[in-house]
Amino acid sequence: MEEPKGMAGNGPAQGTSLPAKDISKYVPETRRKPGELGIALVAFLIGALGYYFALGMTSGKFSSPSVFPKLASALIMALSAFNFVKALHRDKPEESSSLGRYLFPADVVVILLLLVAYCVVLPRLHFIASSYLFMVLAMVYLQRGKKILRAVLVSALALAVLVAVFRYLFLVILP
Repeated sequence: MEEPKGMAGNGPAQGTSLPAKDISKYVPETRRKPGELGIALVAFLIGALGYYFALGMTSGKFSSPSVFPKLASALIMALSAFNFVKALHRDKPEESSSLGRYLFPADVVVILLLLVAYCVVLPRLHFIASSYLFMVLAMVYLQRGKKILRAVLVSALALAVLVAVFRYLFLVILP
């Protein structure tokens, strides 16, 4: 099966060809994602903490400044409780799926490592050289080594615009 133009490499594994997903119909997920119950619980606790802090702001009148924070916190708690109950009714995640692999696929890990390297190199090479190097390497990696010339040119143009805007328009001293 031939992939539509521009869709190559978007599959879960490089080199695999999956048919395009039909998004015209809503199909609910049968399994919950790894960590879905935990994030719903954390969101509920954050909402409860926000409501607690809003209680101490002012009086309980409808015109007080604490009304909006209370409503927002109550909405966060209600929606996270809804998501928690909805996730409980779905099947457990697959045994092979883990929270770490779900949150940090290989591309995310590589870009995070490039960001760490960027932070290490920045004081030595300064802003322009290290930013250019980071952008080129990230684009070449994400395009799987294809279109290197385009990555070089796009990075140069993007960096030129950034430097022009921040250094000459906003008068920001770049590191």
